[in-house]
Amino acid sequence: MSGSQFGAPGSFTPPPAAGDAGANFLSGLLDGPTDSAAAQRVSTGGSHLKSLAENGQFAVNEEGFQAYIKACDFFIDGYDKMLREVRVLAGAARMGGSSYARSVAQFNAQVADGDPEALIPNLQLMKRGVEEAREAMVIARKNYRETEEAHTVAFAELNKKLQEK
Repeated sequence: MSGSQFGAPGSFTPPPAAGDAGANFLSGLLDGPTDSAAAQRVSTGGSHLKSLAENGQFAVNEEGFQAYIKACDFFIDGYDKMLREVRVLAGAARMGGSSYARSVAQFNAQVADGDPEALIPNLQLMKRGVEEAREAMVIARKNYRETEEAHTVAFAELNKKLQEK
């Protein structure tokens, strides 16, 4: 099996329908930090993925785990760099002494970190979601391994019974 398996270890549950945690998480990443609703979807989606994994409803094999971890790390590293760069914008730049220059500098600072819908709060919200999704993958890999182990034991017992007959 490649990719991921949904459901409690030892059982099968069909993958969640579009619009749930995974889809929300991914769609939020694609929309980016300039959309507060997208940032919230990433945060909520990451949290939901983690909850699913913690409850044994999400599992991922090693190959899928490596791909997800690589993607999460890529985003986390990129967000850290982006946060550092956007923080520079949060300080009103010296753009001249005219009222227009001061107005533009103030606007740039407002967009960067002036309210809960600004870039920095959105980036921080998205980063938390990606970090939770990363944690979910670690748990999901453990779930997958436990499922594989349970199947291995079950098949070994079945094989033993067949050989005894």
